[in-house]
Amino acid sequence: MRADLLIKSGEVVIPGQGLWPADVAISDGKVAALLEAGTSVEARRVVDASGRLVLPGVIDAHTHLTLGPGGDGYESETRSAAIGGVTTSLSYLLDSGDLTEVVQRDIDAGGGRGCGDYGLHPALVTDDQLAAFPDTMDKLGIPSFKFFMTFRGEEGAYMGIPGNDDGFLFRLLRMVAGLPGSLPCVHAENVEIIWALGPEAQRDGDGTIRDWDASRPDFVEAEATRRVLYMAEAAGAPIYVVHITCRAALEAVREAKARRPAMVFGETCVHYLSLTCDTAPSPMGKVNPPLRHADDVEALWEGVADGTIDVVGSDHVCRKLASKEGDIWKATSGFPGVATLVPVFLSEGTRRGLDVASLVDKMTSAPAAIFGLAPRKGSLMPGADGDVTIVDPEARKVIRAADLGSFSDYSPYEGRQVGYTASHTILRGQVIAEDGAYVGKPGVGDYVPRTRTGVR
Repeated sequence: MRADLLIKSGEVVIPGQGLWPADVAISDGKVAALLEAGTSVEARRVVDASGRLVLPGVIDAHTHLTLGPGGDGYESETRSAAIGGVTTSLSYLLDSGDLTEVVQRDIDAGGGRGCGDYGLHPALVTDDQLAAFPDTMDKLGIPSFKFFMTFRGEEGAYMGIPGNDDGFLFRLLRMVAGLPGSLPCVHAENVEIIWALGPEAQRDGDGTIRDWDASRPDFVEAEATRRVLYMAEAAGAPIYVVHITCRAALEAVREAKARRPAMVFGETCVHYLSLTCDTAPSPMGKVNPPLRHADDVEALWEGVADGTIDVVGSDHVCRKLASKEGDIWKATSGFPGVATLVPVFLSEGTRRGLDVASLVDKMTSAPAAIFGLAPRKGSLMPGADGDVTIVDPEARKVIRAADLGSFSDYSPYEGRQVGYTASHTILRGQVIAEDGAYVGKPGVGDYVPRTRTGVR
């Protein structure tokens, strides 16, 4: 047998199943074969993965690649993703303009720049966008979209986003119910209660990250989560709840999944599994929804273990550290995370006794199936794209923002020691990152149109 690339002597991770000693042959950008270890193969390049785990290329299903650098983020942040072992990033867009033009603009912005593959989830914020979505979905390969329950009144006016209400949300969910393969990704918080609590927290607090949690507490998220799950059930629509942070919201998702299997999906982000409002740097750790408490971290890990959490992403936002200056009320929300997703999640998960294959599922086969990337992505089965993430479970590395290749110049994990760091990131058979350095070329990454979403 001949191949363009042979990955030999590693343990191949089959998401959700287990680890197998095997070699991976890639030809013409596709996985050509999974072979018994040591099978004779002629290859243009051989990567020795001895002592390492060979994963399907990691998918970060929750990023904001352009918040900070604009269109240049399709280069800088996909480069950062590749350094961290992520081969495909799905990025959220927020714009009230013509939906097809909004999506096409960002497809074009990434053209010739991508250091890894990328896909898009636009937000739907107007009636015109709602009407345009079915056509855009099929023409441009965009089956999923974002909806913010927080954009009420004048909350989004500074970004040109009009206020919505539950009537708009229900119309949106009925559209989804009648459009097989579409999927709303919902940010669930009750902003009207936030409006009431925010001034109190600002008046009575000390300006630290704990006050941010007090201004948008767990029940604000849990109430909105229960409400949108109920509305989706009434409409007969599938729903994907993004960045679940707390025990109360997780329990709402768990109950809804039991009633409607394969129609309700839960996501959390790695920072909610590894940081709290008591341990994260302030105001660097400001994010929406806020970081919570140790009990919520434990609850979320229970959700990862029992399947309530389907996907773990980064919610990567790549502004500069200067945007965090001042106290918690002046700092911007969000922080970079795409490059630290893999090592932090796998290090924390295995430390808690969870098996690697089940953890890898949350970053590979699950997002591929849910978001219409399968069978092209999220798998090492023959015929899939030759996207591979090779990690060293034993190597220890200290996270330094200067090493992460992002437009952003800080990390909330600065100085943290992790394992499971990526030794090689491979995109369609090309090694694009090796030993912490990007070695590919901008433009090697493509926009990935997706099919109508799948369920498992």
